Amino acid sequence: MIRNWKRMGAVFMAAAVVMSAGAPAYGSTQEELSNAQQKKSEAESELQDMQSKIEALESKKGEAEAYLRELNDQLSELTEQLDDLQQQYSEKQQELDVISLELTEAQEDEEVQRKNMALRIQYMYENSSGTNRLASIFSAGDFTQMLNAATDFSQLESYDRKMLQDYIDSCKKVEEKKKEAEDQQKEIERVSAESEQKKSEIQQLCDETQQQVEEYAASIDSEEGDAARLIASIHEQQANIEGLERKAADEVAAADAAAKAQQEAAQQEAVQAAPQQISVPQTQQAAQTTPEPVEQAAPGYGSGALTRSAGRINGPSGEETYYNMDMSGVVQIMRSMGNNDEYWVRSDGVKMLGNYVMVAANLSVRPRGSLVATSLGTGIVCDTGGFAISNPTQLDIATAW
Repeated sequence: MIRNWKRMGAVFMAAAVVMSAGAPAYGSTQEELSNAQQKKSEAESELQDMQSKIEALESKKGEAEAYLRELNDQLSELTEQLDDLQQQYSEKQQELDVISLELTEAQEDEEVQRKNMALRIQYMYENSSGTNRLASIFSAGDFTQMLNAATDFSQLESYDRKMLQDYIDSCKKVEEKKKEAEDQQKEIERVSAESEQKKSEIQQLCDETQQQVEEYAASIDSEEGDAARLIASIHEQQANIEGLERKAADEVAAADAAAKAQQEAAQQEAVQAAPQQISVPQTQQAAQTTPEPVEQAAPGYGSGALTRSAGRINGPSGEETYYNMDMSGVVQIMRSMGNNDEYWVRSDGVKMLGNYVMVAANLSVRPRGSLVATSLGTGIVCDTGGFAISNPTQLDIATAW
């Protein structure tokens, strides 16, 4: 019996040596994989920030473009208004030209009338002074001719006065009309000047807004270019991660196969070296080498035992945490190593392999199949994880929590 235990000890030691030999390469791959995943995560976070920045730039560009359309509409309206004012100004100028001509003609007529009237008045007064006017009247052949002569003098004087006043009134009306047209033309000039100033201001705003739109567009193009390169980098990192995952899986499989081969060789060597013993039924041998699972309470670590509420503690072998996942793949690996202990779940939710608590550890420090003390009982290393890189002595206990 003692020899059997020695033989089993030799088997486990040989397996541990083989697994330890394969562990560093696997740990190195795991470290590369963790670094690649970290870089990918950082790149994805940077890409998210970049996409948010692009969306903000697109929003600002849209607002600037809407404002530019509004300014262009105002500019078009002002251009039309200026064209209309220019047309009005031209029409007023034509009207002023006509009025100026009329005024010149009226002033000339007025001057002629003044001269004619002056001559007639001079004639009448020269001929009406003393006895000349009376002689003109009384020289008539009869009384009717005498009355007609007197009336002619009176009518001629009234006509001259009326014509002169008419010319004066006409000139005055033309001057008023000219002044009104000139005032209207000045108002058109004032409105045109204001419109030109407003047009100049809006044109400047258009130019500035257009430049801003172009700057936004350039920034968006730059950010989109950076985002495209970042996406390509993320795809490359994803491909690298997948390659590292395959490499890690191959290394685990190779290490497990080597361990199994070494274990079988060690068992064969132990069998050949052992003295002949009485044949024992196979079922009895299995009972001797693989004890039935026994429900055990957690060892006496008091309140320091790992629980669901106390998700992280310092146990007897280092920091302890727990995880819950499908253990079929892990059990299969242990089966390939020759461990046929029953997989079961203890009443407190701890996952067991035979009489041992299933734990994950850094395989470079604690090879798969090695035993280790935990706050929940003696554990057997069956698995590993990314935590092992940052904390090589940490144990992650498999539970159903």
